[in-house]
Amino acid sequence: MTYTPLGSRSTAVILALYVKLGACALAIGADIRRILVAEDLEQGRVLVDELLAADQLVGVATMLEVVAFVVAAALFLGWQVAAHRNLPALGEREPRTGVAAGVAAWFVPVVNLLRPLRVVTDLWRAGERQTRPPVLLRVWWVAWLLALVTVVAAWGLLGEADDVADRQRIDALRAAATALSGLAAALAIAVVSRATDRQERRAPRLGAPRAARAGDRESPGGLPVLSEEQARRPGS
Repeated sequence: MTYTPLGSRSTAVILALYVKLGACALAIGADIRRILVAEDLEQGRVLVDELLAADQLVGVATMLEVVAFVVAAALFLGWQVAAHRNLPALGEREPRTGVAAGVAAWFVPVVNLLRPLRVVTDLWRAGERQTRPPVLLRVWWVAWLLALVTVVAAWGLLGEADDVADRQRIDALRAAATALSGLAAALAIAVVSRATDRQERRAPRLGAPRAARAGDRESPGGLPVLSEEQARRPGS
């Protein structure tokens, strides 16, 4: 059982989540701008063209946010899989959830309300099995669920807007959903960073052998041959 360092995967996820935060800020600004422009239009202070421009900005911002979310989600799942595969090397011989089931848990209705939190909690506890999961994990998960519910509600109401006032209320709800999504992304940065750090500290204490990397040479028997510098590193 070997341990795979999570540093590069963790960095990629965190960078993607920061991009997601930026996309969320842009989307919130676009929604607020359209609310204000629509109000000015009703009072005759702006032209219809300005409202159309505001609509276009909302469309572009929404597309960027969706792309950022998809990329961040894919990288997060890749990190989760790698961290999950490390559990046996960190002393968890029989994880409560398999690697494939941990990924599938995000996509199965009802199951995805609680099971993913359980999976991430296991990844966290692998860093120090005697400690209790922090409040951070629960707050992150509540923020994620609230964001999901609010987004679904906003998109569900979009086709029912009969006038400008209704559209403004929907935009306000969309902005709130995006803000919650941004909060969940910010908390996810802390979750990934700290869970990774805990696993990286525990692996050398347990003497878990590290998985061979692309730059490692192999002996005739198939075992990795480390350089002198690599051999000095803890856990090598």
